[in-house]
Amino acid sequence: MISIIKLEELKGSRREEILRRGEKDVEKANETAKTILDAVREKGDQAIIEFTKKFDGIDLTAETLKVSEKEIDEAVDNIDYRLLEAIKRAYRNIRKFHERQRPKAWKIEIEKGIQAGRRVIPLDRAGLYVPGGKAVYPSVMLMLAIPARIAKVGEIIVCTPPQEEGKIDPASLVAAKLCGVDAIYKVGGVQAIAAMAYGTETIPKVDVIAGPGGPYVSAAQRLVRDELRLDFPPGPSEGMVIADKFANPRFVAADIMSEAEHGPDSAGILVTNSLDLASSVRSEFEGLLENLPDPRKGYVKENMKKYSCIVLTKTMDEAVDFVNEYAPEHLVIETMDPEKTMKKIKNAGTYCLGSYSPITAGNFAVGPNAILPTGGFGRFVSGVSVDTFVKKPTVERLSKEGLENLKEAIIPLSKFEGFPAHSNSVKVRFEDE
Repeated sequence: MISIIKLEELKGSRREEILRRGEKDVEKANETAKTILDAVREKGDQAIIEFTKKFDGIDLTAETLKVSEKEIDEAVDNIDYRLLEAIKRAYRNIRKFHERQRPKAWKIEIEKGIQAGRRVIPLDRAGLYVPGGKAVYPSVMLMLAIPARIAKVGEIIVCTPPQEEGKIDPASLVAAKLCGVDAIYKVGGVQAIAAMAYGTETIPKVDVIAGPGGPYVSAAQRLVRDELRLDFPPGPSEGMVIADKFANPRFVAADIMSEAEHGPDSAGILVTNSLDLASSVRSEFEGLLENLPDPRKGYVKENMKKYSCIVLTKTMDEAVDFVNEYAPEHLVIETMDPEKTMKKIKNAGTYCLGSYSPITAGNFAVGPNAILPTGGFGRFVSGVSVDTFVKKPTVERLSKEGLENLKEAIIPLSKFEGFPAHSNSVKVRFEDE
């Protein structure tokens, strides 16, 4: 059964295990990830092909690494109509939300004769990682490619693991085409991160990598962050519900299970001050688990032993404090006043307010991005957005009058800090006067 743990008794290694969750698995993956990264950097396509055979059981060649236009056309022709309509609706909602994030250049007058501003420049090439293996994820394709396209990135490439017979699932290909992805490569895991970070004969080096993955992919992303931009390395999925005695126990149980089913290294947690709710949720959870098909049932049972649980606090203030310490990827707030509770919580990737805002809705089609910081990274970073794919250099322009007026501040400061050449670079502009 899913365990109920009193917060006051959650100490030592068990507390650390719950707070760090899948991060422990990422650390264990570092050595293997580094070995694969080094091999790809040294041998390029050859290493990609070897690892794809080893880990995915798929025989590819340099010529078949890239998805062909024929494969994309076949996907468009054969996709189920209802699934296509679902993808299109999700696309519209996600695009509508991210359009509002489009950053703008600006310029202001600081003082007379002194102007400063900021430009917005899209990155030249973005590498998107869309995971596979346990399942296929056209929703992740949308979440990554839409903000990259809105940002006007020069070239968008995708790496995603091949499925049976070396193919990519039609739904993901249709989603990529809808978003205007430039190239899709049949490669997953650490080798995909390596290919995008270092470049190979077939797969180009990128300026930014975005996308979620398991412990090995997350470890690889961290190991290449000196090569490119990586805002945060998303790890195993996690979801948390903070609830009071007024919450619907069946809804709560369903929400934490929806995150726990992602994989054995995922986490679904309830935090509440109500023992009655905790007990009811546990009963509902067990009933739902019995009806969950394999392999998802196995994933939930595995992470119940490690990272999934019910945390019982004495007060709601204690519950809020624990949520802030945990910094969940997804947070459902099922309290009498969700808006009031939300204002007390500063660390979460996304907030799902009320009984009818399950994590699942946001994962697929609400609009906000579902590629969010995991493993506690929500304490200091946000999820994927249009900003992920742009840079914002500043601009300065001074007239002669502006610099002459400002030198009264520049020269004393540069002298005080011991930079005479700095002072001189201003003085020389007025020596002939």
